[in-house]
Amino acid sequence: MTALVKLGQALRRLSADRSGQIALIFGLMLVPMLFASGAAIDYSRRNAAKVRLDAALDAAVLAVMSQKSNTIDAATLTNMERQFRAEAAKIPGVTLTSFVPNPLTTVTSLTLSATYAAKVSTTLGRLMNVSALAISGTASGTRNMSQYIDFYLLLDNSPSMGLAATDTDVSNMKALTGGCAFACHEYKFDSKGNIKGDDETDFYHVAKKNNIKLRIQVLRDAVMNLVDTAKETMSLAQQFRMEVWTFSDIQTKISALTTNLDRTKSDASQIDLAYSLYNEPDNQTSYERAITKMNSVVPTSGNGVTAASPIRFLFFVTDGVQDTPIDGAVSDPSIGYKITNNRFIGPINPTTCQAMKDKGIRIGIIYTTYLPIYDNGFYNANVKPFETKIPTRLKACATDGLFFQVSTGGDINAAMQALFQTAVASVRLTN
Repeated sequence: MTALVKLGQALRRLSADRSGQIALIFGLMLVPMLFASGAAIDYSRRNAAKVRLDAALDAAVLAVMSQKSNTIDAATLTNMERQFRAEAAKIPGVTLTSFVPNPLTTVTSLTLSATYAAKVSTTLGRLMNVSALAISGTASGTRNMSQYIDFYLLLDNSPSMGLAATDTDVSNMKALTGGCAFACHEYKFDSKGNIKGDDETDFYHVAKKNNIKLRIQVLRDAVMNLVDTAKETMSLAQQFRMEVWTFSDIQTKISALTTNLDRTKSDASQIDLAYSLYNEPDNQTSYERAITKMNSVVPTSGNGVTAASPIRFLFFVTDGVQDTPIDGAVSDPSIGYKITNNRFIGPINPTTCQAMKDKGIRIGIIYTTYLPIYDNGFYNANVKPFETKIPTRLKACATDGLFFQVSTGGDINAAMQALFQTAVASVRLTN
């Protein structure tokens, strides 16, 4: 614009002057002034083209980085370049000379950078033998790597999980049963098939008929809510898989490992208290059987970068006291009491969990506090002596930061949600 103003001023002076000297000077000035004006116009066109190309490159990188994937394959890069070239073709006078994408994947992050080079044809610049002006640009984006995770749920459904769920429910249950807060679920026959009673009169059905909520029911609801949270949390397609087991003295697979979390939720609705027979012994909570079984079921944990190498968690929910059949020998008989030749009662032995930890499997534990029954002679003789060790030994079994205790009447669902969020966050922090 300055050159044009000066040109106008010169023209006005020329019109007012009749000497040949002024005309000569003007003639000498006219050519460089025209070149300067043309250069200004061409430079302005170049800058406008660069703004549009930079915006197109940003959009192309963003489109890739917003995809739900931990990898950037060749087809994605081809589509990205095609998108960018299509936008570049809309800009008058622009010729794209190169486009170079550069994806970089680490265990913790996914990065994509891209660089272009182009030229913009000139107008008056051609008179000075400058046919085009070069431009280039770079854009990049980085995001945290999303981790593929397998969750295995090991849920205590032994008779002690028939405890009434809240303090009010405990009081109501005791009033209905003559002092028992546990809703034992018994068959109407014994192990020999002899009829011993009516299924509808056991304490499980007493609780059911009187709308008394049990821990096992709260646990079932918590698992179903956990599935919903997992579905909402996924940032990758089929990022999470789940498998659900219950255990007492035996184990039952409730839901097989799957990415179909709707199926997991439907299967979880079947979680219920374990049955017992009228003449069956009370040793129906076996940690060593359950943990050993899960160690054989759960593979070594991966790095979580691909679906083929997921990070693996075991979520273990229990009231913390094993009352177990003795399979040859107890791993640490000093921590509890041998009641009979085939019955041992005590807290968990933390070394039971070590084999899974050695495979990189992270263990999260929800401890539903064991109800102390100080007016019961068996409890005082066989449980009270180690009751303070129940939470500490469970915590030692859990991976650091993944232990949650729920008091009697406490919120198992809140603990399950907290365990899930903490587990997912620990993956982001440690990888």
